This record gives sequence, structure tokens and C-alpha cells, in this order.
Amino acid sequence: MQHNFDPTARPVALALQGGGSFGAFTWGVLDRLLAEPSLPLAAVSGASAGAVNAVLMADGLLAGGREEARARLARFWRLLSDRAGLAGYPVIGSVLAAANLPVLPFTLALPGTDPLRDLLGDLVDFERLRAERPLPLLIAATRVRDGEARIFREHEITLETVLASACLPMLREAVEIDGEPYWDGGYSANPPLCDLIRATTAQDLILVQLSPDEREGSPRLRQDIRNRSMEIAFSAPLKRELQAIEDMRALCKESGLTRPRRCRHLERLRLHRLSLWDADTDTADANPANVTWPFLTRLADAGRAAAERWLAPARMAAE
Repeated sequence: MQHNFDPTARPVALALQGGGSFGAFTWGVLDRLLAEPSLPLAAVSGASAGAVNAVLMADGLLAGGREEARARLARFWRLLSDRAGLAGYPVIGSVLAAANLPVLPFTLALPGTDPLRDLLGDLVDFERLRAERPLPLLIAATRVRDGEARIFREHEITLETVLASACLPMLREAVEIDGEPYWDGGYSANPPLCDLIRATTAQDLILVQLSPDEREGSPRLRQDIRNRSMEIAFSAPLKRELQAIEDMRALCKESGLTRPRRCRHLERLRLHRLSLWDADTDTADANPANVTWPFLTRLADAGRAAAERWLAPARMAAE
């Protein structure tokens, strides 16, 4: 649900979904929110591309405040487009990105190259990020052994953690952390919501959504069927968490005067959704493997516009 909101009044928590190059939409959202000095940030969670955006923003805040965070995000997406073109393959985990690649796993990259590893290693000081912790940070990866989500907190964030969160198994081998292999966080927590709510007392939570809630019709071509089935798989964790939140609210309502403190938080919680698929942009040919600069900037502009609409109380409508 979306509610009227005074951005000068309360801090907000951010939940950033994964979705390959669609993460450029999230870049645009963050760019506009960071430009609003009166908007305090309480916490951020993310999976895959959402995790990448989250750590870039957090480290930028440490390095030079909001303007540096904005510059860090813009630099990453510009360099991503440039280097991905040279490497010739998608560099941020997305199931849809691999759906149409006529190659076997792990044969895509040039020997010794990994643009995502190189970029994050250059742009993020992970040691400083763990030590100074500018805000609560929750990064999701999927444990290969049992398919469960592992939520890494701010004191655990490393380069390997983020690479694990963005590890699409059809493009990369599993990332091992403490002897445990992990795949893309989009399989299990896309993005983490319940853990984020438990990590902060913020009453306003912005979900930046990159997967569509629904699509009309039934695909008939093999490629379209494969794309849609993978899209459903990566949307399922979000739908489960949203339903869990509603179920918890219902239980809290039934508990009456004896309801615990967490129930009071849930009752006050306002969930705001900024979706790529609701944005005023053409998504007919959108492909999460597309990292060309014109496509990325188009998504970023749509993200900025979505955030601008949310920030303008007069233009907001309650769902």
C-alpha cells in the first residue's frame, strides 16, 4: 500500500529488489532520494542488483555523504555498461539474463575477468563499510544446500557476500562463504522484508520493485515460457513475504490488549511501493541482460521520476 508521507518527518527503510540491469531503475530512485536532504535513511536491504546498489550507496555515504553516494552509483552503472560490452556477457545476476544465452554455464567470461568483481572491488571499501556501518544493511544470498535465505548483516558484508547475492548459477559458479556455497539472493529473499522490519523501528518502508506483479495471457513460445517461468520464480519470495506481513498484522489485531511490542510496530508500518512496471517508461522491450547505456539511463530516469512522484505529497494517491 502507498500512503501520504511527509519526507521531513520520519526516517525510511529501503528494500531493493534484484533484477539484472533493471537495477538501473533502483539507481534512479536512490539518486532522487539521496538528493532530498531532509529524508533520513533508517536501513536498507537488497538482493542481487539490489544488494549491489545498497553497498554502493552505503559506502558512498561513508566516503563523502549523499553526493558521493549519488556519484558512486552513477559511476558504477556507467562503468558497468562499458565493461560489460567488452566482456560480452551480463554481469549482474538475473535469471532472465541467462534464459536466452546459447552457451553452457561458466563459459561466458574471458579468462581472469569478472567485471562485477572488479568494479565492486574498485568502488567499495568493504573493510571500512564493516567497521563504520553507516546504517543497518541486510544482504540476501541463497544457500545452495537447502535453498534457504542467508541474510548477511552490515558487520558481515564483504566482496564475496555481494557476489554471492548476485550469483546467477547459469553464469557463475556458486560463491563459497565459510565453506558454504551460495547463489543469487533473488531465489529466496527478493528483497528481505521481514528481516528489515525487525532490524529497524522506521514506520515507512519503500519497496523498489523490479519484477512485475502479473502479466496478461499465457506464453506459447519456448523462449517466452522460459522467461515467464523464471520471472515467477524470482517474484515468489517477495509475494510470500508480503503475505507473511499481512498475516502477522492479522494475528496482532486478534491479540487485543496483550499484543507484543512488535505488533505495535507492524500496525504503524506503512509500505510504499515504487515499481518499474508502474513507471512512466516503455517496458515493452525491457530485457534485464541489456546493459547498453541508453537503456540504463532510460531506466534511471524512470526511477528518478517515480521517486519524485512519491516525494510530492500533493501527487500521491493512497491505494
